[in-house]
Parts: sequence; structure tokens; C-alpha cells
Amino acid sequence: MSHEKLEKIFSGLRPGETVLIEYEPASSPELLFYLLFQYCKSKGIDLIVDDIGDTLIEFMTRLKLTGLATPELEKTDVMKIGGYRNIGRLIGAIELDRYTLDFKYYEKIYDKWQAGKGTVFNPVLGMHKIFMMSERNEAIRLVRNISEFVGNTARIAFYFINQKTLQESTPEVLYLLEEISTSILKWERKCESATLRVIKASNHRICGEMAVLSAKDILEYR
Repeated sequence: MSHEKLEKIFSGLRPGETVLIEYEPASSPELLFYLLFQYCKSKGIDLIVDDIGDTLIEFMTRLKLTGLATPELEKTDVMKIGGYRNIGRLIGAIELDRYTLDFKYYEKIYDKWQAGKGTVFNPVLGMHKIFMMSERNEAIRLVRNISEFVGNTARIAFYFINQKTLQESTPEVLYLLEEISTSILKWERKCESATLRVIKASNHRICGEMAVLSAKDILEYR
């Protein structure tokens, strides 16, 4: 039943959505990333990771320690944004200029990769790191740029955000992200279980849904 609830949430997201995934520092967000990857693998959905500031290798290291890292996951397509530690199949790399992104260059690389594919899943890892280092005006500009991707039916974007970090450093950015996002998922974890809650959704059929997963559920999900 827990797997069915999880898949109901994932399948209920619509092409063109910008999905905000809020997590607490101790909630092990890499587990949700793993579940999202496994879902895409089972459904034949193409996936590309935006890896900001070496967040992907941090996720992968922790997954290896839990025994969840797989060869397929280590070969996933990656858009590298800042950082220097590479993992996965590198599609393109973008340097951070004063902690801002060159979105035109990003789109050029992304569109070339996406050509001929259906709607892809696009987890974006570590975006809060850029916000933490940005001046207020630059952060607001970045939110505006993100909002311009809403409605792009070539993808469903998943922004993994350390909620507490933004609440303490730039709370107005978190509130703006919550406003522009079409869906918001809340990831929580205790030692014995993890919970994914839908607290905002463009699809009313999944709004309020909740998937509770035990450690065994996560380990066995394929």
C-alpha cells in the first residue's frame, strides 16, 4: 500500500510542473531522490539531475552507506552547476558567476539533451546553496528565472530544498518559491519510517495525499 501511495503522488504530477520538495536537515533527502529514480526507471521515464555545488555526490555517498546506491543511479545524466566533484554521465557544466546562473546557456544544453524525449523528470539538487550565498536582489532574480520554466511540458522539475536553511537565511525566498511552485511535497523521516506529504498540488486528486514508508519499503522499492 505504501508503494501504491508513493506512485499515486508521482504519477499525479503533471507535465510542466515545478515541484518544491521541502526537507529538514536530518530527514535524509537522498532516500526520496533514490525513490524518484527508481520510479522513473520502472516507468521508462528519462531523468536528468541538476547537480548544484556537488550535492549529487553527497547524496550518492550517503546512499552507498545505506546500501542503496546502484550502478544505474551512478550513470544517470547530470547537468553540473558549480562544484568540481563529478559523478554520473556529464551532459554539460555551468560555472557560477557571482552565484548566479547563465540560464540561456543552461537552456541550450538542456534543450539539446531533451530533444526527441517525452516529458522528463528533472531533480534539482542543492538550489538552496545558491540562495544562501546570493545577495537579496540576485536571489529574487533567480526565483523569477525559475518561475519562467513553469508550464514547460517537456519536464517536471523537482527542487530539493533544505527548508530550515532557507527559513533562517532568506525566508522571503522560501515563501516566493512556495508561491511559484505548482506542487509542494514535504519529506520527513524518523529512524523507523519516512513520510511524503502533498501540501500543495495542481492536481486536486493528490492534494493531501501521504505515503508512509518503512525502511523495508524503501529498500525493496523497484
